[in-house]
Amino acid sequence: MREIVLGIVQGLTEFLPISSSAHLVLVPSMLGWEEPELGLTVMLHLGTLVALLIYFRNDILGLVRGVLGQGPDPAAARRVTRFLIIGTIPAVIAGLAFGGFFEAAFHRPYESSVELLFTAAILVATERYGERAKRHELDDKRVFGIGAAQALAILPGLSRSGLTIGAGLLAGLTREEATRFSFLLSIPAIAGAGVLDAAEGELVFTAASVAGTIASGVVGFLSIHYLLRFVRTHSLTVFCWYILLFSPLSALVIWLR
Repeated sequence: MREIVLGIVQGLTEFLPISSSAHLVLVPSMLGWEEPELGLTVMLHLGTLVALLIYFRNDILGLVRGVLGQGPDPAAARRVTRFLIIGTIPAVIAGLAFGGFFEAAFHRPYESSVELLFTAAILVATERYGERAKRHELDDKRVFGIGAAQALAILPGLSRSGLTIGAGLLAGLTREEATRFSFLLSIPAIAGAGVLDAAEGELVFTAASVAGTIASGVVGFLSIHYLLRFVRTHSLTVFCWYILLFSPLSALVIWLR
C-alpha cells in the first residue's frame, strides 16, 4: 500500500510544478512512514521516466533520426539535441560538485516545506514577467539558463518542472513551448540521476515496489498529458495556491506527530 501511494505521489508531482522530491520527503513524514529506501525511490523515478519515453516517443525517434541525418529536417533535430545536451550540463555540474549537500537536504522535511514556498514565489514571478517577455526562439544562452534553473531544482522543495517552465517563459517561450521543452529536458536529468542512485543502492524488486512503479508510470503519463493541455489556456498560479496550502499544512502535521 505504501509503495502504491508513493508511486501515485511521484507520478502526480513529478511533472506538475509542485516538486515531487518535496512530496516524497513530506508525505511519508506526514503519515508516519519511514523514509523511502533509495532503491524504491529509483524505481518510482523509473516509472515516470518510462512515462516520458512513451509519451514523447515520436519526438525522441525524430531526434535520433535527425542526428543520424535522416527524417524531414535533420538540422532542426540536431539543434534540439544540442539544446538538450547544453541544458543538462548545469545539473551534471551541480550534482557532481554539491551532491552531498543536496542529498542531506532530503533528510530535512521542514526545509522542504519552506523551499516549496520559494517554488510558489518563482511561479508567480515568472508568470507575471514571462507574459511581458518578448517572444524568442531558443538559443544556446537561453537553454543554458533553463538548465541552470533545473540544477537549482535538485533541492527537494524546488520544483524542477516549475523552475524550468518559468525559466522558459522568461526566455520568451510560450507556456506550452516552455512546458514541452521542460519535459524533454527532464529525460536525461531523470535518467542520469537514476543511474547514479542505482549505483549507490540496490533496486527494490518486490511485488509492492513494482506496483508502485506501475502506478508512478501511469499517473505520470496522465500528468504529462493533463499539464500540456492545461497550460494552453491556463496560467500556473493555481499550483501556487496548492503550495501555499500544502506547505504549512505539511509542516504542522509533521510537528504534531
